[in-house]
Amino acid sequence: MSGETYAQQHHHYHRLRVARVVEETADARSFVIEIPDDKKELFAYLAGQYLTFRVPFEGRELVRCYSLASSPVCDDEHKVTVKRIADGRISNWMNDRLTAGSEVDVLPPAGRFVLREGETELPMLLFAGGSGITPVISLIKTALATTGRRVKLVYANRDEASIIFRDELEALRQANPERLEIVHSLDDRDGFLDSERAARFAAETREAEFYLCGPGAFMEVVERGLEAADVPRPRVFKEVFVSPEEDEPDEEDLARAAAADAGSTGCQTLVVTLEGKTVEIAYEPGKTVLESARGAGLEPPFSCEDGYCSCCMAKLVEGQVEMRKNDCLTDRDLGDDWRLTCQSVPQSRVVKVDWDAS
Repeated sequence: MSGETYAQQHHHYHRLRVARVVEETADARSFVIEIPDDKKELFAYLAGQYLTFRVPFEGRELVRCYSLASSPVCDDEHKVTVKRIADGRISNWMNDRLTAGSEVDVLPPAGRFVLREGETELPMLLFAGGSGITPVISLIKTALATTGRRVKLVYANRDEASIIFRDELEALRQANPERLEIVHSLDDRDGFLDSERAARFAAETREAEFYLCGPGAFMEVVERGLEAADVPRPRVFKEVFVSPEEDEPDEEDLARAAAADAGSTGCQTLVVTLEGKTVEIAYEPGKTVLESARGAGLEPPFSCEDGYCSCCMAKLVEGQVEMRKNDCLTDRDLGDDWRLTCQSVPQSRVVKVDWDAS
């Protein structure tokens, strides 16, 4: 790998080529990304992780995360799938502009929505909504290939034509009839998946681990169902799909942000470690760690900037921060001092964070 450290390479965008494009449905395409031999180690990934893309848009550069639908143990390619979103800037740009041979800037894989290390026996119950199937199918393929676990998928879509990976899922089911069960919940046939149905599914497999991925509203419904079924929170793993231009903060988020900002005026020293360098940067009260670092001309990793994706996480080495929002880090992550820098507002005189630790 050149003279740069692994951490430095991991935080840099890499110009990669689109090898081919696959039409999945009328409004979703998969993009197979070609990984050169000298970057294969850097782009090694776990099932459920995502790639972060930086694309030009109306004179600016915007960043989005898209999950890998391929499996690191079953597939020899990196494939992400992008579903069009109404008025979605980047989802439409990628579907309209990217073709075989196109080049795009990509960060190495990241993400916490992965199979629990060492678990080979507990059943899995997975809920996916729409394009939320992308990391879920990677988890399913990997679990079937590397463990003896029984797997059940509840997949919600508008109608049959909207089912992404329909043939691939059916092939997996036929190849694993004793271990894989698939339930398609179609809005036009079954009505919207509600909390009561989600609870019934959960009650049938109480001893399972639960994996959830989809739009925010879908996730809320499923989570309420799991709570009604008394599913222990430590056995629930989730990834929320959200487009920044569509997500508006609610009153609770605004109140939390205001409270964090109110206590942020005492920070006098903000020190960050990134790409092998440790620097002290100026801190403006009310700014997040990520905003401060970018304002100082640094280029730390980030994507959604809304507390969902974990791309920006760093180790809190010293001091205290208040996170405005957190929808991805677990209690264990927090106990190990990981923080989302896009949501972290300094609360102590000295704050030190280390991106290279990730």
